[in-house]
Amino acid sequence: MKTKLLYNPIYLILSLVAINIISCILFFRIDLTKTKKYSLSPVSKNILAKINEEIHVNLYLSQDLSPDKIKLSKEFKNLLKEYKALSNKPFNIKTIIPDNPEKEMQAIQARIKPFSQEITERDMVKIQRVYFGATIQIGDKKAVIPYISQHTPLEYEVTRILKDACDTVKPKIAFVQGHQEIAPSLLSQVMHELYSIAIVNTTNIATDTALNRNKVLCIVGPQNTYSPQDINKLKEYLRQGGRLFIALNHAVGKIGHNQSNGFINRVGVEDMLEEFGLKIKYDFVVDRRCGSILIQQELGFIPFETRIDFPYFPIIQNFSSHLITKGLNALSLQFASSIENVPSSTSYQFTPLAKTSNISGTQEVPVFFNLMKTWTTKHDFNHPNNPVAALLTSEDDNSAIVVITDADFMVNSSYDLLHHDNINFAVNSIEWLTDDSGLIKLRNKFIANQVLKPIDDTTRTFLKYLNFFLPIVIILLIALYNYRTYKLKRLRRSQPGYID
Repeated sequence: MKTKLLYNPIYLILSLVAINIISCILFFRIDLTKTKKYSLSPVSKNILAKINEEIHVNLYLSQDLSPDKIKLSKEFKNLLKEYKALSNKPFNIKTIIPDNPEKEMQAIQARIKPFSQEITERDMVKIQRVYFGATIQIGDKKAVIPYISQHTPLEYEVTRILKDACDTVKPKIAFVQGHQEIAPSLLSQVMHELYSIAIVNTTNIATDTALNRNKVLCIVGPQNTYSPQDINKLKEYLRQGGRLFIALNHAVGKIGHNQSNGFINRVGVEDMLEEFGLKIKYDFVVDRRCGSILIQQELGFIPFETRIDFPYFPIIQNFSSHLITKGLNALSLQFASSIENVPSSTSYQFTPLAKTSNISGTQEVPVFFNLMKTWTTKHDFNHPNNPVAALLTSEDDNSAIVVITDADFMVNSSYDLLHHDNINFAVNSIEWLTDDSGLIKLRNKFIANQVLKPIDDTTRTFLKYLNFFLPIVIILLIALYNYRTYKLKRLRRSQPGYID
């Protein structure tokens, strides 16, 4: 009787209805992903626990989004539900569909950026304006995520906004000027990212008497030499627990009709770094994996441009396992020098962050560029894995220095994937130097380099035939088992007294 009740369809239907009702009230998910993509990190939980005011999220979401945006919107909604389930205060989520002029104006006034999207309708391609962004209000503080894309680190953005709401003071970041450094106006993409996490300004070491009020000092592409007094001020700043981000155009290349050579530009910071155990060598790195340049050529009397690989523009894809480089695919540099760790009497620990490939080398100065040169592994790429970016850390005074031997990689450029990673490296470095809460761990949480391991030809051939024949063998074995089972059953049925 109990068995009949257990398998009664009515009880099954009622159980399913009850489960659905409970799931609508209580939100929970089991996250089995390696990177814990679908669950909040401890950093987010800790910051969320500090919020003492109501949280209101308005999600502006157009109806006719592309399939990838629809999938992303579902992920974002589920992420917001995770925050809501763990929040100690009311967490309100409202979805607004800008499907009329009034709601579109509301989205624009909320600083949500519309974007164009192509759709195919009745064999015709149409361009329509759609919205996908959010506003988050905590008490009287309001922040905007104007546009959500596949590259948006969703948990990082939401947690950063929550952190801003409960932090009364933002850290200060200063870009050093006075030695013909690269102007901040030429670093607007980097500056835009930094404005959301810190107070960003400029400083002159010679006249600033309170350098230690800045959490991080950024030295980007100086051309003139730092005086001994300036270097002493930087050392004192570090002794007080300061942090430095240093990007130097140490290797300078000139390519033109009248000049085609490279030289080293020393600015005095190199000697200080060498005292701490980091030496920037007098060379240019060259790499088989590289960018390209346009050169002028002539065919008869007809001039034309052609693009050639230029090993002095290395594309770096060899990164160490560190929060600064997590999720990066490639850095595109223009003229860089190699770095080495040298003995030091200080407590600084040396950590390489980025290296050239295993088909790379170095050329000592002076360097003369031969654009039509035939490059060989034996003579040119015979010194692999040269560090071009490194980290110095000291536990004694909690100071740290990030160094990269190219500064132009940060300069504004038209958007592409390589330059996107350039900006990420600079911002990750500065944010890691600034951050004490662990928020940097979320910046590239969802990004992981999925690289297939190279295999030899024998293994490849074996796997190919295994994939082809294994399903056939399995089907034949199942068929043989079923045939034997059926045959034995027939034999048993033919015996007297057998009951099926």
